[in-house]
Amino acid sequence: MKFDDFFQRVVQTTGISTQKELAGLLGIEPAAITLAKSRGVPKAWSLIIAAAFGVNPAWLKTGSGPVYLREQGGTQLVPKVAARACAGGGSFELSDTVIDELPFDRSWLARKGNPGRMVAMEVVGDSMSPELEPGDNILIDQSQNRVVDNNLYVVGLADNIQVKRIQVRPGLVMLFSTNQRYSPVTLQGDEIDTLRVVGRVLWSSRAYA
Repeated sequence: MKFDDFFQRVVQTTGISTQKELAGLLGIEPAAITLAKSRGVPKAWSLIIAAAFGVNPAWLKTGSGPVYLREQGGTQLVPKVAARACAGGGSFELSDTVIDELPFDRSWLARKGNPGRMVAMEVVGDSMSPELEPGDNILIDQSQNRVVDNNLYVVGLADNIQVKRIQVRPGLVMLFSTNQRYSPVTLQGDEIDTLRVVGRVLWSSRAYA
Protein backbone atom coordinates (compact mmCIF):
# COMPACT_ATOMS: atom_id res chain seq x y z
CA MET A 1 0.00 0.00 0.00
CA LYS A 2 1.52 3.31 -1.09
CA PHE A 3 1.74 5.88 1.66
CA ASP A 4 0.62 8.88 -0.43
CA ASP A 5 -2.61 7.15 -1.51
CA PHE A 6 -3.26 5.94 2.03
CA PHE A 7 -2.66 9.37 3.55
CA GLN A 8 -4.92 11.06 1.01
CA ARG A 9 -7.78 8.75 1.97
CA VAL A 10 -7.08 9.30 5.69
CA VAL A 11 -7.27 13.08 5.22
CA GLN A 12 -10.53 12.67 3.29
CA THR A 13 -12.32 10.75 6.04
CA THR A 14 -10.82 11.66 9.42
CA GLY A 15 -10.08 15.37 9.60
CA ILE A 16 -6.38 14.61 10.04
CA SER A 17 -4.45 17.10 7.91
CA THR A 18 -0.78 16.54 8.71
CA GLN A 19 1.57 13.58 8.92
CA LYS A 20 2.41 14.67 12.47
CA GLU A 21 -1.25 14.31 13.47
CA LEU A 22 -1.34 10.86 11.87
CA ALA A 23 1.74 9.77 13.81
CA GLY A 24 0.13 11.00 17.04
CA LEU A 25 -3.05 9.03 16.40
CA LEU A 26 -1.10 5.87 15.57
CA GLY A 27 1.22 6.32 18.56
CA ILE A 28 4.34 6.12 16.40
CA GLU A 29 7.44 8.22 15.87
CA PRO A 30 7.62 10.46 12.75
CA ALA A 31 10.48 8.28 11.52
CA ALA A 32 7.97 5.45 11.03
CA ILE A 33 6.09 7.66 8.55
CA THR A 34 9.30 8.15 6.57
CA LEU A 35 9.88 4.39 6.56
CA ALA A 36 6.32 3.73 5.35
CA LYS A 37 6.93 5.98 2.34
CA SER A 38 9.63 3.63 1.10
CA ARG A 39 8.43 0.25 2.40
CA GLY A 40 4.67 0.63 2.31
CA VAL A 41 2.02 1.18 4.97
CA PRO A 42 1.73 -1.52 7.69
CA LYS A 43 -1.65 -3.28 7.76
CA ALA A 44 -2.11 -2.32 11.41
CA TRP A 45 -2.41 1.36 10.50
CA SER A 46 -5.55 0.78 8.44
CA LEU A 47 -7.12 -1.21 11.26
CA ILE A 48 -6.35 1.50 13.83
CA ILE A 49 -7.89 4.19 11.60
CA ALA A 50 -10.87 1.94 10.93
CA ALA A 51 -11.44 1.36 14.65
CA ALA A 52 -11.19 5.06 15.51
CA PHE A 53 -13.32 6.49 12.67
CA GLY A 54 -15.44 3.64 11.34
CA VAL A 55 -13.67 3.73 7.97
CA ASN A 56 -13.52 0.56 5.89
CA PRO A 57 -9.91 -0.70 6.15
CA ALA A 58 -10.16 -2.30 2.69
CA TRP A 59 -11.09 1.10 1.23
CA LEU A 60 -8.14 2.73 3.01
CA LYS A 61 -5.83 0.22 1.34
CA THR A 62 -7.30 0.15 -2.16
CA GLY A 63 -9.73 3.03 -2.57
CA SER A 64 -12.39 0.50 -3.65
CA GLY A 65 -15.62 -0.51 -1.96
CA PRO A 66 -17.68 1.34 0.68
CA VAL A 67 -15.85 4.13 2.48
CA TYR A 68 -17.40 3.45 5.87
CA LEU A 69 -18.12 0.24 7.72
CA ARG A 70 -21.64 -0.61 8.71
CA GLU A 71 -21.95 -1.54 12.34
CA GLN A 72 -23.25 -5.09 12.60
CA GLY A 73 -24.64 -5.68 16.06
CA GLY A 74 -22.28 -3.07 17.44
CA THR A 75 -19.26 -5.31 16.79
CA GLN A 76 -15.77 -3.90 16.31
CA LEU A 77 -12.72 -5.86 15.21
CA VAL A 78 -9.50 -5.31 17.16
CA PRO A 79 -6.22 -6.27 15.46
CA LYS A 80 -4.20 -9.09 17.01
CA VAL A 81 -0.50 -8.49 16.46
CA ALA A 82 2.37 -10.94 16.17
CA ALA A 83 4.02 -9.55 19.31
CA ARG A 84 3.63 -11.94 22.23
CA ALA A 85 3.52 -10.81 25.86
CA CYS A 86 5.79 -13.08 27.83
CA ALA A 87 4.57 -14.28 31.21
CA GLY A 88 7.81 -16.07 31.88
CA GLY A 89 11.50 -15.30 31.66
CA GLY A 90 11.06 -12.41 29.27
CA SER A 91 11.89 -13.63 25.76
CA PHE A 92 9.69 -12.10 23.11
CA GLU A 93 8.71 -11.75 19.49
CA LEU A 94 8.02 -8.14 18.57
CA SER A 95 6.32 -7.14 15.34
CA ASP A 96 3.57 -4.81 14.18
CA THR A 97 2.35 -7.55 11.81
CA VAL A 98 -1.39 -8.13 12.18
CA ILE A 99 -2.14 -11.86 12.24
CA ASP A 100 -5.83 -11.89 13.20
CA GLU A 101 -8.77 -9.77 14.31
CA LEU A 102 -10.86 -10.31 17.45
CA PRO A 103 -14.50 -9.14 17.70
CA PHE A 104 -15.61 -7.00 20.65
CA ASP A 105 -18.71 -5.05 21.53
CA ARG A 106 -18.16 -1.51 20.27
CA SER A 107 -19.81 0.23 23.24
CA TRP A 108 -17.86 -1.93 25.72
CA LEU A 109 -14.56 -0.94 24.10
CA ALA A 110 -15.52 2.73 24.23
CA ARG A 111 -16.25 2.47 27.96
CA LYS A 112 -12.91 0.79 28.64
CA GLY A 113 -10.64 3.25 26.84
CA ASN A 114 -9.52 4.30 23.38
CA PRO A 115 -10.57 1.64 20.82
CA GLY A 116 -8.30 3.15 18.17
CA ARG A 117 -5.22 2.35 20.28
CA MET A 118 -6.20 -1.18 21.29
CA VAL A 119 -4.48 -4.35 20.13
CA ALA A 120 -4.61 -8.00 21.17
CA MET A 121 -1.59 -10.20 21.91
CA GLU A 122 -1.00 -13.81 22.88
CA VAL A 123 0.48 -14.76 26.26
CA VAL A 124 3.45 -17.12 26.44
CA GLY A 125 5.08 -18.49 29.60
CA ASP A 126 3.60 -19.31 33.01
CA SER A 127 4.70 -16.54 35.37
CA MET A 128 1.16 -15.07 35.49
CA SER A 129 -0.52 -18.47 35.95
CA PRO A 130 -3.29 -19.10 36.91
CA GLU A 131 -4.41 -15.51 36.21
CA LEU A 132 -3.08 -15.71 32.64
CA GLU A 133 -2.18 -18.97 30.96
CA PRO A 134 -0.03 -19.66 27.88
CA GLY A 135 -2.15 -19.26 24.76
CA ASP A 136 -4.53 -16.72 26.32
CA ASN A 137 -5.28 -13.59 24.32
CA ILE A 138 -5.10 -10.25 26.11
CA LEU A 139 -6.53 -6.89 25.08
CA ILE A 140 -4.22 -3.90 25.60
CA ASP A 141 -5.03 -0.20 25.42
CA GLN A 142 -1.82 1.53 24.37
CA SER A 143 -3.26 4.93 25.29
CA GLN A 144 -3.30 3.88 28.98
CA ASN A 145 0.44 3.97 29.64
CA ARG A 146 0.38 5.88 32.93
CA VAL A 147 0.59 3.31 35.69
CA VAL A 148 -2.39 2.91 38.01
CA ASP A 149 -1.06 1.04 41.02
CA ASN A 150 -1.53 -2.74 41.17
CA ASN A 151 -2.98 -3.13 37.65
CA LEU A 152 -1.81 -5.39 34.83
CA TYR A 153 0.34 -3.88 32.07
CA VAL A 154 2.34 -5.02 29.10
CA VAL A 155 5.78 -3.51 29.54
CA GLY A 156 9.04 -3.39 27.64
CA LEU A 157 12.19 -3.86 29.69
CA ALA A 158 15.54 -3.88 27.90
CA ASP A 159 14.97 -6.28 24.97
CA ASN A 160 11.96 -7.98 26.53
CA ILE A 161 8.22 -7.46 26.47
CA GLN A 162 6.31 -8.87 29.44
CA VAL A 163 2.92 -8.77 31.13
CA LYS A 164 3.15 -7.95 34.84
CA ARG A 165 1.23 -6.41 37.71
CA ILE A 166 2.89 -3.12 38.63
CA GLN A 167 3.22 -1.36 41.97
CA VAL A 168 4.77 2.09 42.28
CA ARG A 169 6.42 3.47 45.40
CA PRO A 170 8.57 6.59 45.87
CA GLY A 171 11.76 5.83 43.95
CA LEU A 172 10.67 2.25 43.23
CA VAL A 173 8.76 0.35 40.55
CA MET A 174 7.97 -3.30 41.25
CA LEU A 175 6.86 -5.85 38.66
CA PHE A 176 4.96 -8.79 40.13
CA SER A 177 4.10 -12.24 38.77
CA THR A 178 1.02 -14.17 39.88
CA ASN A 179 2.97 -17.44 39.93
CA GLN A 180 4.86 -17.38 43.23
CA ARG A 181 7.76 -19.33 41.72
CA TYR A 182 8.82 -16.05 40.07
CA SER A 183 10.36 -13.34 42.23
CA PRO A 184 9.31 -9.69 41.86
CA VAL A 185 11.50 -7.41 39.75
CA THR A 186 12.41 -4.15 41.50
CA LEU A 187 13.59 -1.10 39.56
CA GLN A 188 15.26 1.83 41.32
CA GLY A 189 16.76 5.15 40.28
CA ASP A 190 17.96 5.19 36.67
CA GLU A 191 16.68 1.64 36.19
CA ILE A 192 13.14 3.02 36.13
CA ASP A 193 13.94 4.91 32.92
CA THR A 194 14.54 1.59 31.14
CA LEU A 195 10.91 0.57 31.64
CA ARG A 196 8.50 1.27 28.78
CA VAL A 197 4.80 0.85 29.53
CA VAL A 198 3.20 -0.46 26.33
CA GLY A 199 -0.35 -0.36 27.64
CA ARG A 200 -2.83 -1.55 30.23
CA VAL A 201 -4.38 -5.02 30.04
CA LEU A 202 -8.17 -4.66 29.88
CA TRP A 203 -9.35 -8.20 29.16
CA SER A 204 -8.11 -11.75 28.75
CA SER A 205 -9.47 -14.89 27.12
CA ARG A 206 -8.83 -18.46 28.14
CA ALA A 207 -7.56 -20.98 25.60
CA TYR A 208 -8.86 -24.52 26.11
CA ALA A 209 -7.15 -26.21 23.17
